[in-house]
Amino acid sequence: MKRKLLLPERIMLGDGATPFNGVFVIRINGTLAPENLYNALSKIQAKHPLLRAGIVQDKKGTPYFTIPEVYHAIPLTIKERITADDWQQETKAAWASVFDIPNGPLIRMVWIKGSEQSELLLAFHHCMCDGGGGLMLVREILTVLDDPDDDIGIHPTFTTLEDIVPKNILTDTRQMLKAKLKGAFIRGVLTLLSAFISTRNKQAIRREDDYLIHWKLAPQASAALFQHCNIQAVTVNTALCVAFLSAFKLVRGEQAMNKITCPVDIRKFIPEIKKDVIFSFGLSLELSINNDPDVPFWERVQQLQTIASQKISKMDPYDFMLPFEHAHGGIKHMRKFLTYGKPVYDLMFSNMGKLDVRDKYHSFEVDTIFSPTVVGPFANPTTIITSTYKGQIDFSFVSNHAVLDHRDALAIKELAMKLLLEDLPVAVPAPALSSII
Repeated sequence: MKRKLLLPERIMLGDGATPFNGVFVIRINGTLAPENLYNALSKIQAKHPLLRAGIVQDKKGTPYFTIPEVYHAIPLTIKERITADDWQQETKAAWASVFDIPNGPLIRMVWIKGSEQSELLLAFHHCMCDGGGGLMLVREILTVLDDPDDDIGIHPTFTTLEDIVPKNILTDTRQMLKAKLKGAFIRGVLTLLSAFISTRNKQAIRREDDYLIHWKLAPQASAALFQHCNIQAVTVNTALCVAFLSAFKLVRGEQAMNKITCPVDIRKFIPEIKKDVIFSFGLSLELSINNDPDVPFWERVQQLQTIASQKISKMDPYDFMLPFEHAHGGIKHMRKFLTYGKPVYDLMFSNMGKLDVRDKYHSFEVDTIFSPTVVGPFANPTTIITSTYKGQIDFSFVSNHAVLDHRDALAIKELAMKLLLEDLPVAVPAPALSSII
């Protein structure tokens, strides 16, 4: 069984030797049985073909997801829990770890085992799985941990392009010609841009220089923000975009680019990608804000909401995907541009919203789910991911010392939270539980 990688998957695969990993961490209260954890990993691997696959190249160098006749089990490492912050060190180690790409699997787990509280860290290669897929795997693991006999089903084959793009689109001569022309245009632009990028004396950023800033909003502050966004008829996502872009401008001045890129869950546009199917990429939304200091914060949020809603309403997932499948010839130029080109945005921002995961189980309780993190080899790894669990908004702010000074990142975090909370109609406490590594 094999499937050719789609172009976005090839971009994230890179050279196969450079990590591009996503990490989920779940804190659990209670005791876990090792045999139940092994069983849970075995069941999700049996369900999802991609969790059994490695990636091999044909004679032309084209990579394919391929399941070996005898595949390796998902590795589980058990480590003693010393402090409540051990998960952050393990997260940083997971960013830099390299998977056995040809043989797989492209996923592993670390159990940071304590007597009454533990963390489960799930790391996976981004070319195989995105944040939505990672959350689904977390949900399935917890379900089987709670009931080892639970039947989570089986997906017999890989999800292919033909499975998710309607047949009437794939057989539409005019639409496919349009995709081919766009693909040729993409290849041409990438070739031109690549010619102006020199790699002389340039090194890709080092994973050793990555850092994580993590914090939560207190439940009262989170509730007040949700309520105010509802009154203002804006999303929390838009409010956070304005807060972070404004903070970048205030802290970095002329170095700020006033551009944020937000992944949009492709599952909302393509119903054929089921909620329990692993997929690795989404659509992309680029936004900028009105930086006029005389415009109040929430007025800027409303302005951006109008722009974002208009852009999202015009998104066409097939118009996004199909041209890329005719641009594989430009893959080396795209990697060069993304790795060595000048950054064109301040940060990638993703709000996963309220996480649909139970907290109460028979033998354990989910204390918290930390917002996932992801780090790749691109020129600007600066990423903020938020999620909400048990009524608290959780933030993971990832960057690299060579790209964004650590002190600037801390200042951006503090300013963004001040802008976000200072005009709310009720008093809210300052952000709590901030930690840095």
